[in-house]
Amino acid sequence: HWGAARLEPRPRFMNGLKLRYLLDDLSGVSGRVLDVGCGAGSVAKAVKRERPDLEVAGCDASQSSISMAGRDPGGVEFRVSTAERLPFADGELDFVWIFDVLEHVQDPELVLAEVARVLRPGGGFHVVLPLEGQPHTLYSLAGCGTRWTAKVRHGGHIQIFSADRFRSMAPRCGLRVLRTRWSYHALLQAVDLAYFSWLDLRGPVSGSVEDLSAARSGVAGRLMRAASRAAASAAWLE
Repeated sequence: HWGAARLEPRPRFMNGLKLRYLLDDLSGVSGRVLDVGCGAGSVAKAVKRERPDLEVAGCDASQSSISMAGRDPGGVEFRVSTAERLPFADGELDFVWIFDVLEHVQDPELVLAEVARVLRPGGGFHVVLPLEGQPHTLYSLAGCGTRWTAKVRHGGHIQIFSADRFRSMAPRCGLRVLRTRWSYHALLQAVDLAYFSWLDLRGPVSGSVEDLSAARSGVAGRLMRAASRAAASAAWLE
């Protein structure tokens, strides 16, 4: 499971900056919006809290994640669905976003084409994408996906993207890239590499750092939450 812990567009939340960027792009949007690959619903629920005027839906291929999201849906409609076959008609949606999903799928172009299909003409799309193949980053120095494969094995990252790869792919699927923003700089790249390298020693875990720290009780839980919030706040400032 991932995406169960509460998320807000604030510095202490690890994905708070990504959420703020999404909310910026949702400014002026009205109507029906969709979170593709929503997990347990933290992003979709956060958007609904910040923008109660929107009709928010979320879909994920994991039945257990959708069941977890549906225990307290917060006004969001959750459905079980793959990203390759969305349960919406052509042009039905005003805005779609994908957070950290495209790197997990066998055919990213099929997913992007499906997003283009369900969007109305002129509708908006926002994608959060780890660029582990981006030149001149810590990921490229580590040889992410080639020499260093911890994220493939522990995170299921079977696609390695660079900005150029996405920019060339999106127009073929009917989507134009209008703006690019960055949220992971040196600090979070280092944290990311260290965490997945640690999983090589520890073994797999059942959820994201945020979910695990939120669920953990006692001193260990408090320390995990403090460390996560400190890293997130420092990365926001960076």
